[in-house]
Amino acid sequence: MNTAWYWVIAGGIVEAIYTTFMGLADGMTDLVYAGLGFGLSIVGTLLLNGGLRRGLPMGASYAVWVGVGVVGAAVADIVVFSNGLDVLGYLFLAITMGGIVGLNLKSDRPSDKVES
Repeated sequence: MNTAWYWVIAGGIVEAIYTTFMGLADGMTDLVYAGLGFGLSIVGTLLLNGGLRRGLPMGASYAVWVGVGVVGAAVADIVVFSNGLDVLGYLFLAITMGGIVGLNLKSDRPSDKVES
């Protein structure tokens, strides 16, 4: 796997944490969680940009970034907020994860840019 993908995946994980903090912010009334969430949203975007600057294609990078964030937010919803999924929910979550892996493998071609 191209190391630039680590930037995108890390950004997706940060996005999932950001989403969890926004859920804990109670409609933006808890300023600590709201501030942490806002700050992490910026960090997540910068991490996505790090992958793009290292030559990854924009469409696949964004899809992986969002997909990792969606899966992470769904897991956080189950663990942190005690909201479960039914069988179809878990199936679609698995399909999403398969799409993330597939896009990562499909888009892992050498580019003209040199990694730094």
